[in-house]
Amino acid sequence: MKKLLIIATLMGAASLSFGQGYVSFANTSTTRVSTNGAALPSPSTSVLGLTASSTAQVYYYALLWAPSTQNTVDNSLAGWTFGAIGTNTASVGRLTGNTTPAGDGVPVAGTTPATVADFVVVGWSANVGADWTTAQAWWNNGNPNKDSSLRWFGISSVGQDVPEAPSTGPFNPVFGPSPGVPNLTLQPFVLVPEPGTFALAGLGAAAMLIFRRRK
Repeated sequence: MKKLLIIATLMGAASLSFGQGYVSFANTSTTRVSTNGAALPSPSTSVLGLTASSTAQVYYYALLWAPSTQNTVDNSLAGWTFGAIGTNTASVGRLTGNTTPAGDGVPVAGTTPATVADFVVVGWSANVGADWTTAQAWWNNGNPNKDSSLRWFGISSVGQDVPEAPSTGPFNPVFGPSPGVPNLTLQPFVLVPEPGTFALAGLGAAAMLIFRRRK
């Protein structure tokens, strides 16, 4: 009986490992990440006051997926599921999310091998956060610290790819010519103070003027 349970457990684990597809989550010299048309600098360059000595901590990228019938993406990112995360490399405008020993594929949770899926790549500067949950919360709700720091954020157009089984490789790339994701552009965002903040500042200035006049 115990042997049967062990076999069943192993079979279940094997089915789970093959229950998600793998893709190549890295761009090329022709599919650069950019900011207003300029390729993002390498991590050895200080960006937004952030400097990385190797390959991380300047920009992060989330790979989102949806069934092949999704076809569209908007600012709400409704209908899209988080699949994997990547970061910038030492090459200008390049990113990678590869985590396998061979460095050629990442597992995308929820996808099915050999089944076409839609993909979108979301990128942001590290001063937004280091994981997708934090970045998504910032995008949906704004910066809770209410500061005026410059941040970068961007959502790619929709591309398609065919995730493959983990034993397969090299894996199909998310970035590339149609139907792949062509490129990604990050835009600058500065949190504007709320109207109430301006009102308080105005009241403070008025109080200062009254105080000076009385003196």
